[in-house]
Amino acid sequence: MPLQFDFGLFSSIAARVYRPGNLYSLEDCLQVFGSYFQTYEDCMGRPHPPIRAEQISRIMQSMPWVCEDDRGAVAPDIEPGWYSDLITLHFKTKYRRCDYNINHFFSGRVRELRFYEMAKGYE
Repeated sequence: MPLQFDFGLFSSIAARVYRPGNLYSLEDCLQVFGSYFQTYEDCMGRPHPPIRAEQISRIMQSMPWVCEDDRGAVAPDIEPGWYSDLITLHFKTKYRRCDYNINHFFSGRVRELRFYEMAKGYE
Protein backbone atom coordinates (compact mmCIF):
# COMPACT_ATOMS: atom_id res chain seq x y z
CA MET A 1 0.00 0.00 0.00
CA PRO A 2 1.41 3.46 -0.86
CA LEU A 3 2.44 5.74 1.99
CA GLN A 4 -0.02 8.39 3.14
CA PHE A 5 2.96 10.21 4.68
CA ASP A 6 4.38 12.85 2.28
CA PHE A 7 7.66 11.05 1.64
CA GLY A 8 8.56 13.32 -1.29
CA LEU A 9 8.59 16.41 0.93
CA PHE A 10 10.35 14.46 3.67
CA SER A 11 13.03 13.27 1.23
CA SER A 12 13.77 16.82 0.08
CA ILE A 13 14.20 17.97 3.69
CA ALA A 14 16.42 14.96 4.43
CA ALA A 15 18.57 15.74 1.36
CA ARG A 16 19.00 19.31 2.59
CA VAL A 17 20.17 18.28 6.09
CA TYR A 18 22.19 15.18 5.10
CA ARG A 19 25.84 15.53 6.13
CA PRO A 20 28.63 14.22 3.92
CA GLY A 21 30.81 11.79 5.82
CA ASN A 22 27.88 9.81 7.17
CA LEU A 23 28.63 6.09 6.88
CA TYR A 24 25.21 5.64 5.26
CA SER A 25 24.41 7.20 1.91
CA LEU A 26 21.39 9.47 1.65
CA GLU A 27 19.64 6.65 -0.24
CA ASP A 28 20.34 4.23 2.62
CA CYS A 29 18.95 6.72 5.13
CA LEU A 30 15.83 7.26 3.04
CA GLN A 31 15.36 3.49 2.77
CA VAL A 32 15.41 3.19 6.58
CA PHE A 33 13.00 6.11 6.98
CA GLY A 34 10.68 4.71 4.30
CA SER A 35 10.61 1.30 5.95
CA TYR A 36 9.85 2.86 9.33
CA PHE A 37 7.07 5.10 8.02
CA GLN A 38 5.46 2.25 6.09
CA THR A 39 5.51 -0.05 9.12
CA TYR A 40 4.15 2.77 11.29
CA GLU A 41 1.20 3.23 8.92
CA ASP A 42 0.59 -0.51 8.68
CA CYS A 43 0.54 -0.89 12.48
CA MET A 44 -0.98 2.41 13.59
CA GLY A 45 -3.45 2.96 10.75
CA ARG A 46 -2.37 6.56 10.17
CA PRO A 47 0.61 8.44 8.76
CA HIS A 48 3.59 9.14 11.00
CA PRO A 49 3.51 12.70 12.39
CA PRO A 50 5.90 15.16 10.72
CA ILE A 51 9.36 15.52 12.28
CA ARG A 52 11.62 18.56 12.27
CA ALA A 53 14.71 18.94 10.09
CA GLU A 54 17.03 18.82 13.10
CA GLN A 55 15.43 15.54 14.21
CA ILE A 56 15.91 14.09 10.72
CA SER A 57 19.57 15.13 10.78
CA ARG A 58 20.14 13.66 14.26
CA ILE A 59 18.50 10.37 13.26
CA MET A 60 20.59 10.08 10.08
CA GLN A 61 23.75 10.69 12.12
CA SER A 62 22.88 7.90 14.56
CA MET A 63 21.64 5.28 12.05
CA PRO A 64 24.95 3.44 11.57
CA TRP A 65 25.35 2.72 15.27
CA VAL A 66 23.05 0.84 17.62
CA CYS A 67 25.15 1.69 20.67
CA GLU A 68 25.82 5.34 21.49
CA ASP A 69 29.32 4.41 22.70
CA ASP A 70 30.23 3.34 19.16
CA ARG A 71 29.24 6.59 17.45
CA GLY A 72 32.00 7.85 15.25
CA ALA A 73 33.58 4.44 14.74
CA VAL A 74 35.12 3.70 11.37
CA ALA A 75 32.67 0.90 10.55
CA PRO A 76 28.94 0.83 11.29
CA ASP A 77 27.43 -1.49 13.90
CA ILE A 78 24.49 -2.19 11.66
CA GLU A 79 23.92 -2.44 7.94
CA PRO A 80 21.02 -0.46 6.46
CA GLY A 81 19.31 -3.65 5.26
CA TRP A 82 19.02 -4.94 8.82
CA TYR A 83 16.68 -2.15 9.80
CA SER A 84 13.62 -3.89 8.39
CA ASP A 85 13.94 -6.65 11.00
CA LEU A 86 14.73 -4.16 13.79
CA ILE A 87 11.69 -2.08 12.92
CA THR A 88 9.46 -5.17 12.89
CA LEU A 89 10.74 -6.17 16.34
CA HIS A 90 10.21 -2.62 17.59
CA PHE A 91 6.54 -2.63 16.58
CA LYS A 92 6.03 -6.06 18.17
CA THR A 93 7.43 -4.78 21.49
CA LYS A 94 4.91 -3.55 24.05
CA TYR A 95 6.27 -0.49 25.82
CA ARG A 96 4.74 1.10 28.88
CA ARG A 97 4.23 4.49 27.23
CA CYS A 98 5.05 4.70 23.55
CA ASP A 99 3.43 6.29 20.52
CA TYR A 100 5.93 4.47 18.22
CA ASN A 101 7.22 7.76 16.84
CA ILE A 102 10.54 7.32 15.04
CA ASN A 103 12.14 9.61 17.62
CA HIS A 104 11.42 6.97 20.28
CA PHE A 105 13.00 4.27 18.13
CA PHE A 106 16.19 6.33 17.85
CA SER A 107 16.34 7.27 21.54
CA GLY A 108 18.07 5.65 24.49
CA ARG A 109 18.77 1.95 24.09
CA VAL A 110 15.65 1.03 22.09
CA ARG A 111 17.49 0.02 18.91
CA GLU A 112 20.31 -1.60 20.86
CA LEU A 113 17.89 -3.89 22.71
CA ARG A 114 16.04 -4.79 19.50
CA PHE A 115 19.42 -5.46 17.85
CA TYR A 116 20.34 -7.97 20.58
CA GLU A 117 16.92 -9.62 20.24
CA MET A 118 17.42 -9.87 16.50
CA ALA A 119 20.92 -11.35 16.91
CA LYS A 120 19.61 -13.87 19.43
CA GLY A 121 16.96 -14.98 16.93
CA TYR A 122 19.69 -15.77 14.40
CA GLU A 123 21.60 -18.08 16.78
